[in-house]
Amino acid sequence: MFRSKTLLAIVFMFLMTFIGGCANDNDAAQLTPKEENKSTEQQVAIPDNQKDPASSNSQEKMIITVYNATKDAMYLVGESHVVVKNDHPAQTAMELLLAGTKNVDLLSVVPSGTALRQIWIKDKIAYVDFNDKLVKNNKGGSASEILLVGSIVNTLTEFHDIQKVQILVEGKKIDTISGHLETGEPLSRSEKIIKK
Repeated sequence: MFRSKTLLAIVFMFLMTFIGGCANDNDAAQLTPKEENKSTEQQVAIPDNQKDPASSNSQEKMIITVYNATKDAMYLVGESHVVVKNDHPAQTAMELLLAGTKNVDLLSVVPSGTALRQIWIKDKIAYVDFNDKLVKNNKGGSASEILLVGSIVNTLTEFHDIQKVQILVEGKKIDTISGHLETGEPLSRSEKIIKK
């Protein structure tokens, strides 16, 4: 009987030691993610020129130029944006154009509420499809329409694989946006309205 009590006590102590050791392992395991997070934060702070080249490929940059109007509504001026390189730069360019300019010396000529539905490129022609706000919310005259069309066309023809642009509204060709400029066929770049 004494032996079984002693054996039971030894087994009990062994179990307590084992459970206590597991608890300490859990405490160590709980610290591990914090340590990993800390090292991840340090990696983020490392300058680009010192990072592993393989990891910096995912953050390659590209420059996209979009065109907005001068305040006198006479010309377009190109604005360069540095963005993360992606597989749909023409779409990114249109999104930047629709977002408007932050330059106080320039004006966005895109009517409010205009949204990009889709864009695709075929045979060096970009087909850019907007919602109906492009037409419905366009309040300008001939100069405004010329600058609007010019900003879309010139922004997209910045890309070497786009020579012309077909503007669509709700998936269909439109003859004109506000009656002053033909938009029924693909349009070429207009250098005349770009301020030098």
